[in-house]
Amino acid sequence: MNAKIVVIGAGASGISAASRLLKNKFTNVVILEAEDRIGGRVFTEPFGNNVVDLGAQWCHGEKNNVVYEMASPKNLLEAARYQYDRTLLIQSNGRVIDDNTADLLMALAISTVELYKDEIAKQDGSLGTFIVKKFNECLKEDDYKNLDPVVAEQFLDFFHKYENSIEASDTWFDTSARGYLEYWDCEGERLLNWRDKGYRTVFSLITDGIPIESFVKFRKTVTNISWSREQIDSSVIVKCQDGSSYTADHVIVTTSLGVLKENYHKMFSPSLPPVKRNAIEGMSIGTVDKIFIEFDKPFWTKDWLGFALLWHKTDLEELRKSEMMDWLEDIFGFYVVDYQPNVLCGWISGVKARKMERDTDENVKRGVMYLLNKFLKKNIPEPVAVRRSQWYSNPNFRGSYSFRSITTDLLNTSPDDLAKPLTNSLGTPVVCFAGEATHPHYYSTVHGAIESGWREAQRLIDLYKKISEKSESEDDVIVLGAGLAGIGATLTLQKAGFRTSLIEAKNQPGGRIRTVPMESLCLDNCANPNDKVIIEAGAQWLHGKQNQLYMEALEIDVLSHELSDEGLGSYTKDDGRILDDFFVKMIDFKIGEILEECETFYFAENLEEFRNLSVEEFLREKFEKSVMPSIEPDKKEDARLLLEWHIRFQVIDNACLKLSEVSARDWGQYSFNGENCQTHINFKNGFGKLINSLVSRIPSNSMEFNCEVIKIDYGGDLEDGMYKVRIETADGRVFKARHCIITFSLGVLKASMKTLFEPQLPGPLQSLIEAYGFGTINKIYLKYENPWWDNDWEGVQFIYNDEMKTDHWTRDMTGFDLLKPGAPNTLIGWIGGEGAIKMECLPDASVIEECTNLLRKFTGKNVPYPSSFFITRWNHDPFIRGAYSFTSVSKCLLRDNCSLTEPLPFLKLPTHPALLFAGEACHAKYFSTAHGAFASGCEQAAKLVNFYANKFN
Repeated sequence: MNAKIVVIGAGASGISAASRLLKNKFTNVVILEAEDRIGGRVFTEPFGNNVVDLGAQWCHGEKNNVVYEMASPKNLLEAARYQYDRTLLIQSNGRVIDDNTADLLMALAISTVELYKDEIAKQDGSLGTFIVKKFNECLKEDDYKNLDPVVAEQFLDFFHKYENSIEASDTWFDTSARGYLEYWDCEGERLLNWRDKGYRTVFSLITDGIPIESFVKFRKTVTNISWSREQIDSSVIVKCQDGSSYTADHVIVTTSLGVLKENYHKMFSPSLPPVKRNAIEGMSIGTVDKIFIEFDKPFWTKDWLGFALLWHKTDLEELRKSEMMDWLEDIFGFYVVDYQPNVLCGWISGVKARKMERDTDENVKRGVMYLLNKFLKKNIPEPVAVRRSQWYSNPNFRGSYSFRSITTDLLNTSPDDLAKPLTNSLGTPVVCFAGEATHPHYYSTVHGAIESGWREAQRLIDLYKKISEKSESEDDVIVLGAGLAGIGATLTLQKAGFRTSLIEAKNQPGGRIRTVPMESLCLDNCANPNDKVIIEAGAQWLHGKQNQLYMEALEIDVLSHELSDEGLGSYTKDDGRILDDFFVKMIDFKIGEILEECETFYFAENLEEFRNLSVEEFLREKFEKSVMPSIEPDKKEDARLLLEWHIRFQVIDNACLKLSEVSARDWGQYSFNGENCQTHINFKNGFGKLINSLVSRIPSNSMEFNCEVIKIDYGGDLEDGMYKVRIETADGRVFKARHCIITFSLGVLKASMKTLFEPQLPGPLQSLIEAYGFGTINKIYLKYENPWWDNDWEGVQFIYNDEMKTDHWTRDMTGFDLLKPGAPNTLIGWIGGEGAIKMECLPDASVIEECTNLLRKFTGKNVPYPSSFFITRWNHDPFIRGAYSFTSVSKCLLRDNCSLTEPLPFLKLPTHPALLFAGEACHAKYFSTAHGAFASGCEQAAKLVNFYANKFN
């Protein structure tokens, strides 16, 4: 599978998710890991004579434990020697509690959490409240009447600390009683060690031969995950602290709950939905640390397993008053370590664990030696090494593992809420969540983390399996491209009852219509984070009311009453002189007359005489003959400079490289339907609202996004008694249908037709596509915190002096208009021709710098840098490759009689249409417009509807 998937975190859940994806042929997977190692909270380190686990240490249980199921057949596990209920209880005065008392206390404590689960389940409060109450009630029973109450109290304090280490809570009064039972114990031995290899062994079992580290990018701290619910199958942008970014179709977030708690408010764009925020805030994670102490040789006997610390109150008071570290009181035990004959491990959790983490290595060493000497009353030798964990201090973890707290109950949240993926408007999972905290029953464990990683991987596997199964089913018609032409075709076909699929290479519909928020960007990072406005990166207006698209927009009330025009404001020379407004309008009128005369050629009887005449040639010649003689001598230079501005304007308006490419003969082919050609109808909140409305009428399971077509085969043999078009996509899928409507932009057809079609398109059709005019225009939006212009200012048009000719990209700009209607304090600049293509290769900073310099030069004002900006780059978009089509001289010179609107039949069945082309370039009258694109799709779809209507009548 070719879906791009980013896994954040190379811990047990992240490695599990990635491994399962890779095993299921998802090859486009990358793992971003903030540390310089894999493992996450599984951290096996060399220490002493072997290794120690600073994080996860044991496999907890056997039945229904995926870790055990993987490791047991290879004989990798064995029961740990250490068991907390079989170690000594030693008081702070050195007295060892006798075995009978110790066993009785252990049995009592265990019974409060093992034998009274029905009561715990009904407890509205903390686990601590229940245990303390039940423990004290039991002490009154005859079986415990001989217990020393002081020893019992000391033991309960130890058991409190021990239970906190199991839950990772600061106190068992934080732990939810009912939530405590959500954890499921796996039957069998609860403390299984990894012999002499450490828990890192689990990763070789998970990956099963996959070279997983080759898919990991280390030291990649993720700072932001940007996605959109509104875009269909929207891609995700993952940004890292080092400035790198990764684009994906899906992201699996496996960071610890601690990291989410600290960063979620700034880590996700847009902000997480309330239910997800509630889960992150309501679920809890705590700190459990280990301190490993290595000695030159053991000072204990072979059968000694360690001890639990029971404090006398007077000794605790003495400790707190002394210069020793007060966090020492929360180390609840020291225990032997399997396969480490010279090492003990001390355990500490909660607030004091976090305090220990901040202390120095020397103080940690001094403190544990103080405890060992005090409790064991021996002359214990100095250790040769001390190694501790610091899970909270590490910003990549911020804790050890999760638990169910009173806060979890109060906020009525659950791991299911945390695990629920963020989906787009079609319900497709875009941002998924895994990790031990997302498991409903095995939270806090490695096997829970692994299962959660598998769960999210399987979610995506099942998604693409369903897509694959759908791709194998066949439609009547496949429509390629979800721009307006594709949408129009699909709606027309579905209304007629045709089974239709709409396939789009990008992550959202609209094609060259793209309504986007102009992100708050500025060159010195000073922008206001709330400074966001909606702008049109592509098509901006509807041209006229006599078309179906206008009626669709009118019906859903998305149109603005304000109309727009272009080329307003002062026409200013590069020396700062503003041309006379009356003179500017007079030249504009004269040029308009010439172009209106050019429009008549298309209807002339002597049409052939204009076959190789360009608009520029006619305009220049006519201007010199009919306009210049009437211009006063001192204004002739300005008249010619205005002509050059109009030529630049027409280059932009026609999306050509040069106006000499545009056919004068076909200039009148475009139809205004009797309407004012200057009518620019705006949308209230962007063209995207209309796109969303149209797309909402198409069933979501009929649309495929992020699906790049690489082969269109219309020359195959009979299948099931009929010929079919076979569509191959970049992710390996195959779609089949009886017909295919192709709505790719003319730029894409020009670039890919040699490799896209099987068999090749007919020669005359290829020549036609090559000859069609298609070029690039771009927009530059500049938004300012405050206007630097006067209230009546409408913009500035650049009148360049011919004596300063240059090939600089800015020479292909006409100027900047005040954006009306639209975001306040915003200018829009247009650029076409070669300059538009050159500009796309420049970084944003250079473009903004040069635009600012231009504005300063032509206005004579100290123009500030914009607070926000947006720059389009349509030529660089591989699925667009430009703006729109124009009537070219090259097309006029063609002698072959063919058309893009004529259906192309099957190679072996010339009576049946196989391929039909739609899009703005295919419309004879309304090319270059949004309504032309929509009409083209509807009209080509109608040809198929009529084909079957005529066939069966």
